[in-house]
Amino acid sequence: MTAASPLPGVSALDDLRANLSRDEIAGYLAEFGASAGYDSATRRLLERTEGQLDLDLEEHRLALIIWLRAWGCRHLRRADTPLTAGTLRTWWEAWGVRLPGEQATLNALSRAELTTAGQAYDALRSAPAAARATRGRDVAVTFGDTATAKALFAIRPRALLPWDEQIRAGFGRPAGGATYVTMLELAAAALDGLARRLGARVGDLPGLLGRPWSSPPKLVDEYLSVRMNRRP
Repeated sequence: MTAASPLPGVSALDDLRANLSRDEIAGYLAEFGASAGYDSATRRLLERTEGQLDLDLEEHRLALIIWLRAWGCRHLRRADTPLTAGTLRTWWEAWGVRLPGEQATLNALSRAELTTAGQAYDALRSAPAAARATRGRDVAVTFGDTATAKALFAIRPRALLPWDEQIRAGFGRPAGGATYVTMLELAAAALDGLARRLGARVGDLPGLLGRPWSSPPKLVDEYLSVRMNRRP
């Protein structure tokens, strides 16, 4: 019996950890975007929140919703903004103080912090946040996997990763908090291994690879975005 092939996302992060050269990785990141700066939506989010999201504040909740829409979460309809903001407020009240701290980094998260991140993920992804018109009536739509991961990244950009459908599929089914935690663990190992190979600290990797404005977790996201979207 032959061993099953590793999942594409697992293989991609294993290559990042142990196999790809600095130039090869820089090539993936350059393909992601020619500019090393923040996209305009992220710049606006940073300006409105002074670089730190606090979802106790209505202004910050609205800024996050606008950013999520700009980052492709179009199921969060403008007409449903009060519902989306209310979901974020309720979730933050339960989970905000339990998330990794503002200075926490992905490669230093403890098992307890990873477990909590997965639980917080599941709590938000399953919460109603908008509606969709179906057969003449509105049907509730949950926050969902993509918007949840992107929100967690926006809240803790040094510790947590975004993902979209293409990346998520690379780590197997079902989606959810457990799969998200698996990706976080593999991403942390990839960053640690890459840093050792380059003789650098994890925090130095964005600058070394031509993406000085990206946090290390965002670096992984950019690499996976290109790798997972390439045709075989």
